[in-house]
Amino acid sequence: MKNDLTNLEWLVLADYLDKGDRVFDFWKKDKSLAKNKSLLKSAQRKFFDVAKEIRKGD
Repeated sequence: MKNDLTNLEWLVLADYLDKGDRVFDFWKKDKSLAKNKSLLKSAQRKFFDVAKEIRKGD
């Protein structure tokens, strides 16, 4: 099983899990919406890839 999320991906994923869709408003105010949405998309892809590997039995 490979867990290759970057530190930034972990942070945006944690923010999203903590705040839900409201996080997009925070990122918009912070002027980091585009960057963080991209990081979130990448983090989610990697997260679900790991979950898929776990389901297969690693």
